[in-house]
Amino acid sequence: KRQALGLHDTVLTESQGIPSVSVITSSFIKAAHTRANALGMPDTRIVVLPSPLPSRSVSEVQQLAHDYADEIVGLLTLQ
Repeated sequence: KRQALGLHDTVLTESQGIPSVSVITSSFIKAAHTRANALGMPDTRIVVLPSPLPSRSVSEVQQLAHDYADEIVGLLTLQ
């Protein structure tokens, strides 16, 4: 079973011409940009959700997904 690698997957699919977005929390902004640079894709599309997620209820996370859906779709479709 292959483990999901988040940003690595975004860079891999982008390099294959497949639009991709990494969704992270604000705790990982610096690490994500550093890693994207190290992987040779400094312009990797990243959407940043507010931290923390683990303490949020399911309904709060669902609301975040709803709130950020347009941004994610926009980045995937370049709108």
